[in-house]
Amino acid sequence: MKVCTACNAQYPDDTVFCPVDGTPLRKLAGGGDLVGEVVAERYHIKKKLGEGGMGQVYLAEHVKMGRRCAIKIMSPGSMNDADAISRFNREAANASRINHPHVCAIYDFGETQDGLIYLAMEFIEGKSLTDIIEEHGTLPLPRAAEMIQQAADALQAAHDLGIVHRDLKPDNIMVTTTRGKDTIKVVDFGIAKAAGGGESNQKVTKTGFVVGTPEYMSPEQLAGDAVDGRSDIYSLGLVFYRMITGTTPFPADSQQETMIKRLTDDPIPLATVRPDLRFPPELQRVLDRVLARNPAMRYPSSADFGRDLSNVVQSSTGMIAVDVEAGTQVVKAEDLKQAVPATRVDPAARAVKGSPTRAQPAAAAPALPAKGGFPVVPVAVGVVAVAIGVGAWALKGGGGAAPDSLTHPTQQETTGVQPETSRDTGTSAQADPPPVAPAGNPGTTPGGTSTQPLSKPANPRLPRAARPRRGGTRRSRR
Repeated sequence: MKVCTACNAQYPDDTVFCPVDGTPLRKLAGGGDLVGEVVAERYHIKKKLGEGGMGQVYLAEHVKMGRRCAIKIMSPGSMNDADAISRFNREAANASRINHPHVCAIYDFGETQDGLIYLAMEFIEGKSLTDIIEEHGTLPLPRAAEMIQQAADALQAAHDLGIVHRDLKPDNIMVTTTRGKDTIKVVDFGIAKAAGGGESNQKVTKTGFVVGTPEYMSPEQLAGDAVDGRSDIYSLGLVFYRMITGTTPFPADSQQETMIKRLTDDPIPLATVRPDLRFPPELQRVLDRVLARNPAMRYPSSADFGRDLSNVVQSSTGMIAVDVEAGTQVVKAEDLKQAVPATRVDPAARAVKGSPTRAQPAAAAPALPAKGGFPVVPVAVGVVAVAIGVGAWALKGGGGAAPDSLTHPTQQETTGVQPETSRDTGTSAQADPPPVAPAGNPGTTPGGTSTQPLSKPANPRLPRAARPRRGGTRRSRR
């Protein structure tokens, strides 16, 4: 059951606001979590995402904007711990100053009227790098280098503001994969500290223990010395080592032994820890520099580390990232030319290479108008019309040779239509040269088609019987 803090009325758990006065409802004492409640009068808690030593993390939704977010609620037991409250405040203050696409954004921070301290941040729908490493064991070198470069850019944005993360590890690197492309977000600046903040060491607990994860701490952080951005660079190098080998460069049976080795020993080379895997020789040089015990021997900035790592991986493996519709694929640069087959050439087309684009008609074929010439059907209709005219003239008693107009009709009289214009080229159909008559009869072709120039004859008059009369057909008189 839920209760209204204004009128003390109780309502079912599925009710969010009081129907009488609109006050957000709170669960009765003894509730297991905050699911279903409204925090700070604007964050509707949807479900629980996780729980840590300082409090719980929930998925919430802004009641007015509808935007989802992750909201961290400090547990009531931690509210009496001054160190825990200081850490919570630092996370809100430091992370909210960093505006970078690979840093988890902070939306809101405050304390409710009921005494709940909350931190609303960007909700990242993905997996932690720890889960991805456990799922795959090791990651391909190009993929791991791309993630590390994004994380290095995020750290550079923080370092430019004088903020040192101090707890960089796979758990604090969230990965979202879309269409095969990985996007990382650095989260949890809970123990982040502004460099040169006035403290001589990095101990923030009353018990004297250094806050952080010993497996990924830098030597100076383990020793309790002052740290700067190079400490985060060292931790990022340990994360990268874990991504490509699945193990740590300082193997030991206990955390205490691991911490001691980091202060006294050099990291195990890649070829020794994973002889079954092949690594570029230049990659060992990068790791030797980023994991140097002396901070002065490391990369001066995380951006330099990310850039050098990316260049070494690309040049040594010859691989580039290609973003396609199916996702990001990694291919060898020299294979791009081999991936595309040669263009197939038809042997028949090869034989006529260099010939004009327009195909010439075969020599043995009868001389017909080329493409774009006179239409065949109108010509046939015109020939039939002439034959009917000749027949009618003969029935009327005509004799002798046929008039010139029947022997050599003009183009308009033969086809019955005007010369057409090619639809494709916009040129006249008469552009094609007339066929050449073979030897023998200069006036006809083998098919009997006249080859004389289609010009107006000297005597174009037709017999009276063949001439049409304006307004109708002329009747013959006996």
